[in-house]
Parts: sequence; structure tokens; C-alpha cells
Amino acid sequence: MPVQKPLIRHQGELDWEGWTDPDLAAKSPCRWKLLVTGERDASSGLVSGIAELPPGVALPLHHHEPEETYYVVSGTGHVAIDDSEASLGPGSAVYIPSNAKHTVRCTGTEPLVFVFCLACDRFDQNMYHFDA
Repeated sequence: MPVQKPLIRHQGELDWEGWTDPDLAAKSPCRWKLLVTGERDASSGLVSGIAELPPGVALPLHHHEPEETYYVVSGTGHVAIDDSEASLGPGSAVYIPSNAKHTVRCTGTEPLVFVFCLACDRFDQNMYHFDA
């Protein structure tokens, strides 16, 4: 395991990423920047990034093993997690338990921008299982 060292990264220095599956990218043109992840850094136990959903776009219903949190930076949206639903806006924090089915969509006229954190070592370890 690599020696862990402090890391300071600015999102403006990173390129946007998206789905590599063309069908999924067409259904959900969301994008993200990975800020901290073990496949690129000497970090472990936590992956964090910033994501953006354009107006009217949803992250399809899915689940995955790692717990996850969202923190909304800007825009408005709607989240559904298993049997819970809520509107989102700047300052909203969301906790998603392990394997909970969840989706989020942008409901406003501006992109929904949120910070996400996953309780795993590497983003590429997170296996997305799409439920719809």
C-alpha cells in the first residue's frame, strides 16, 4: 500500500469525466470530477468528487455497496432513496446507505452541482448496478 500523504487539489485543474457506456451517457449525460481517489492518489477509505446534472437530467436508479453522501453546492433537484424522497437545494446533505436504491435529478433551470463521497478506496472499485 502506498504511503498516504496530504493532498490538496482544485477542481478547476481537472477535466470532466462521464459514462464510458454510450447508451448510459445518452440516457444520463451527467459529468463529474474525481477529487480524491485511490487509483490516482495515495488515499484510502474515501473517494470524493463533484458532479453536475444538467436541467431535466437524472442519474438513473441504481445501487452500490459503498455508503455515499451528497452535498448540494448549487441548483435544485429531487432525490429518491428506497422509500424516502426529498427536494434538494444548496446546503442539502444526503446520506445513502449501502445498497440503497437511489436516483437524483435536476429539477431547476440551472445544473445541479453536488459533492459526492463514497466509502471505498477507489472510484473504479464502485460497481454501479442500474435498477431501471
